[in-house]
Amino acid sequence: MTEQHPRPADSRDMFAVHTMFRREFGALPALIRGVAADDRARARTVAEHVDLVVGLLHVHHRSEDEHCWPKLASRGPEDVAPLVDLMRSQHRTVDAALTETEQRTARWRSTATAADREALAGTVDGLLPPLGEHLAAEEAQLLPLIDRHLTAGEWAEVGSKALGTMPRGSLPVLFGMLLQEATDEERALLREAAGAPVFAVMSRLGPVAARRYRRRVFASG
Repeated sequence: MTEQHPRPADSRDMFAVHTMFRREFGALPALIRGVAADDRARARTVAEHVDLVVGLLHVHHRSEDEHCWPKLASRGPEDVAPLVDLMRSQHRTVDAALTETEQRTARWRSTATAADREALAGTVDGLLPPLGEHLAAEEAQLLPLIDRHLTAGEWAEVGSKALGTMPRGSLPVLFGMLLQEATDEERALLREAAGAPVFAVMSRLGPVAARRYRRRVFASG
């Protein structure tokens, strides 16, 4: 009887995740600047959206830092370790900008002033280049190594651990955002990461929840 070899990882689902982050973060500066000064209700709605998107990226990075990079670095230390170090360094840079974004979001939510609105929008403007650089580097350099050195089960765990830390109430919107531009191949891989029962429910509820959510958030943006 021949020994069964674990199926290798297929990290193409990461492109759907990255597409979501590029789209959502890219839309934030104009959305924020579209809020009239002293419109506290609208500022609160948009600030909640900023917090959601920032929180998603924090969770995504934490899952990679804890469940992906250590395994990857241990499998091919000579060629992989420097790239893992680069990912960790880029995470620190992006996460510092995310923390500043959270702080400025909290202040704007409290004051709704034009000055605090512009300070937040400018902070997000400054976040976009390092975020874009990181996503591109991960796609070009790390995803091929993930497919080479991790198993499908290990890669699915990275996604499932991230989903497990998300507030349950936000999962339908998150899935709707993920599936918005996902290809058939990416959807199949997201299904594997989430688990078939969860994906069956969320792939039905998610797009509806996301459309309703976007109508509210972008109503005046």
